[in-house]
Amino acid sequence: MSKTLTFSLIATLIASTCFLSCATDQTVSHSTEDYYLNHLTFAGTGVVYQYASVNDPSLPDEFWHYRFSGGRGRNFLRATMYTTSGDVVQRSIERLSRDQAELLSLDLVYRDEDGPKEIATTISENRTFVFGPVDSVTQSVYHIEYWDTSEDSVRVMLTKHRLMEGPVNFVFEGKSIPAISVRTTEKLETETEGFTETEWSGMEIYAQGYGLVYYKKTISEQFVLEYSLSKVLTFQAFQSQFLK
Repeated sequence: MSKTLTFSLIATLIASTCFLSCATDQTVSHSTEDYYLNHLTFAGTGVVYQYASVNDPSLPDEFWHYRFSGGRGRNFLRATMYTTSGDVVQRSIERLSRDQAELLSLDLVYRDEDGPKEIATTISENRTFVFGPVDSVTQSVYHIEYWDTSEDSVRVMLTKHRLMEGPVNFVFEGKSIPAISVRTTEKLETETEGFTETEWSGMEIYAQGYGLVYYKKTISEQFVLEYSLSKVLTFQAFQSQFLK
């Protein structure tokens, strides 16, 4: 694997992970499960969310395919990230319980001259989202790492904290939807002959009946990733348009 691919994989890891009007009440008194999951469209073959860059039209759209699997079809949430050319770049599986979502696996995918290759990450903390009544002190955290076996073997570690902030409204297709705001903190560490550490903050918006509809990551003053939900596609429509 080349160093270019190393940087590409790290960029994918960072990425994986609009119009807002903030409310003054900083508590959510009911369950957040309906904000994290779409119980209708995630069933069956699932649904594809197309996210577009808010401030930089030169950045490509992101496509995420979400679907349930497992007993009664809703024990696990599977998410697959695609590029605009239809290539898979990330896969994850989360276990869903009554009070939280837990990350079971996260694989990064890249393509070389021999075809697609997968890198499995190691998960040491796996609480990705909290269900149930929450307030501004409720948080979740997960930590993953993997070895990039390029010419210089690199250990890559990512830790992400999510902290509930409170209710907001999100406007999609002209309709105002109840949502919740989540403050995020992420730390990326790389270790080879030396050690580097980068930390950044951000925010995510989860809309009731939709799931993730917006995210922002301020990596630096010069590098800000900000994406918002632009389209909802059936998986069949996504297949016919992008997986040719």
